[in-house]
Amino acid sequence: MSIVYLLLYVILLFLEPINPCRVEECAAWFQKTKDYENLVPKATERYCQVLQTYLKCMNDTQKFCHGNLRFHSSELVMRRHWKEFECEKWESCNENQMGLKKKPVNTCYFNPPPSSRKLKYCSLFGDPHLIMFNGSIQTCSEEGARPLVDNRYFLVQVTNKNVRGEALTTTVTKVTVLIRKHNCSSSLHYEATSDEEGLPRGFVDGTTYQAKGSSSNSVEVLWQDNNYVEIALHFIHSSIHIRRQGPYLSVSVKAPSIVLETEGDVANEMCWAGCRRRSRIAAETAVEEPKKFAECYRRRVHVPKKVAEDRCRNVGTSGTFFDACIFDLMFTGDDYLVHLSRNAQSDFRRLAPHHFQSQIIQQRVRQQQEHNRNLPLNSTQVFDNCLPNSSSFSKSITNCSALLAIFLILIPIL
Repeated sequence: MSIVYLLLYVILLFLEPINPCRVEECAAWFQKTKDYENLVPKATERYCQVLQTYLKCMNDTQKFCHGNLRFHSSELVMRRHWKEFECEKWESCNENQMGLKKKPVNTCYFNPPPSSRKLKYCSLFGDPHLIMFNGSIQTCSEEGARPLVDNRYFLVQVTNKNVRGEALTTTVTKVTVLIRKHNCSSSLHYEATSDEEGLPRGFVDGTTYQAKGSSSNSVEVLWQDNNYVEIALHFIHSSIHIRRQGPYLSVSVKAPSIVLETEGDVANEMCWAGCRRRSRIAAETAVEEPKKFAECYRRRVHVPKKVAEDRCRNVGTSGTFFDACIFDLMFTGDDYLVHLSRNAQSDFRRLAPHHFQSQIIQQRVRQQQEHNRNLPLNSTQVFDNCLPNSSSFSKSITNCSALLAIFLILIPIL
């Protein structure tokens, strides 16, 4: 058996993992548990329990590991242990003592806890502003429904609407969450809309949690108050956070990278692909050139920049969230969006991994420096795709009317 262990060690040492095959993650959890509990490979109930969880982890990732020698070698050794130590007897013993039937094959097993480096974070808030999984920050004016995150475990879809009747002013008015059927959960549906008095306390079917094969809930709605709800997917160490301020919603998603990986196309997911190019707004330039921005897109400057800066600084926003707060307040005058930026910052600091927070801060500094160097202060055309102003529109109508009149005069002659 020592030769087999040596061979396995050499294989694990020299082979690189092939994502999204989770063989390395399963092995790391197994080794960490053994070290923490001082477990040694022998015929004990506890070792068999840990071994069973390890084999289930391997089984869940099997379809991604075809051709991965590390996976097949590890699974072979552990299945030999299962047979050698007669781990089946511990299952039978527990079932007889508790009067339980034989466990089904699709028993719920929680994924091994991920390292902080493997956690990803995405957030959509305000007018709206998007923080993507890769750390990119965008402001856009998208309308309609679009998936924020979509994978084999859950879907988060957002609906953006123009709620003020001004061009390029959209906010999140609906958040739909679908928990997909899994060993640890049945299909669940959560829906929040901004026109309701508060956020729902549970799923659409009235349930607030799901418990399958574990002493703790695999999925649950953690209702904090009318304006804040967390949907926790404990079995995959993921969470969805929904906030409400007046007629506006915001949503944040935190999940391990292995959960977010999908075999499908992510081009339509906002957290991966970002806003559609035609809907993106140069928010930094808009704040520096509010008059030109307002003229270009027929927007109003509701609050002067200095007043907006003071207000956003007073509520405690900083960095990316300070920029978002200023933009929203200047061009909407709505204090609800100020509080939404502050709450988004609070969630970011509490939920986003430290390395991701550092990445956002550094990126924001670089973008600000680049923006200051390239800002076309003397340019008359700062923004693209400007909307026609009323005077040019009237002029066009006049020209069209004149041409039509000439055409009608010439008809009898022709």
